[in-house]
Amino acid sequence: MKRAISYALNAVATGVVLGGGSVAAQAAEEGGAAMPQLDFSTYPSQLFWLAVTFAVLFVLMWKVALPRVGDVIDMRAKKITDDLAAIEAATQEIEKISTEIDKVMASARSDAQDVLRKASEKVAADHVKKQDKIDAELAAKAAEAEANIAAATETAIEGLRQVAEEVAASSVEKLTGRPAAKDELASALDAAAGKGG
Repeated sequence: MKRAISYALNAVATGVVLGGGSVAAQAAEEGGAAMPQLDFSTYPSQLFWLAVTFAVLFVLMWKVALPRVGDVIDMRAKKITDDLAAIEAATQEIEKISTEIDKVMASARSDAQDVLRKASEKVAADHVKKQDKIDAELAAKAAEAEANIAAATETAIEGLRQVAEEVAASSVEKLTGRPAAKDELASALDAAAGKGG
């Protein structure tokens, strides 16, 4: 910093010596007043006030303005850091919630599939029970019907045999004029039934 000030003062002094002397000499020759900023007699006071002003501004910047700017920069950096931390925490919370939701959804799907499977198995078991019951009832009714048919057939055959004996006895009596013997009729009917069966 001191080096920059000395460079600036050297540059000003060199410019004044090189260019200022000729301007002052020219102004003196013309008989008029020289430009005040190029008058060497005012340089020490100008340099003094330049140094004082620079020092005051430097101290004001160093002690007042720059700390405030630094504080603002620090506050912004802290806010940005806090915001980034909050975003990171929110992201982690969202991921955690998302994972929990996925677990709950998977559990719900599994439970729903179990309920559907159990309901399907129960319906199938009920259907099998009902089908078995209906099959048993139909088998019992079929057996009963077969027994009834067999009994009706036996009754019909017995009745038919009696009718056949009566018809045969009546026919033999009409043809021969004498009644037929029951033993002969029974053996003839048995023989006819044997050929027909």
